[in-house]
Amino acid sequence: MVKLEKYVGDKTYMFPNGALADKDAMLRDFPTVLTFPHVIHTDEGGEVCFGVYNLSAMCAQHSIDRTLPEADRIAALEDAMNAPLPEPAPSAEERIAAALEYQNLVNM
Repeated sequence: MVKLEKYVGDKTYMFPNGALADKDAMLRDFPTVLTFPHVIHTDEGGEVCFGVYNLSAMCAQHSIDRTLPEADRIAALEDAMNAPLPEPAPSAEERIAAALEYQNLVNM
């Protein structure tokens, strides 16, 4: 499950490799993290930093209205990222197999 938090610079995370992700490390690796609104992809406990994303870019990617308040945009992003993937459309081979099976049943 994807959990997102707004990054404000007052919390220390852990990178997946075990390194500390304090404010200095975040600014070194992501220089604009405090200039523009960013969200942290974290675990349920809010301890591990799996990714750092620009909030505006993520909203554009998931077609989320930019006029929403920031907290609502983050909640909508979480919902969009946690939504189940749609079922894939049947392949040409599956459609042909279904048609042949139907044809065999009709000819019985």
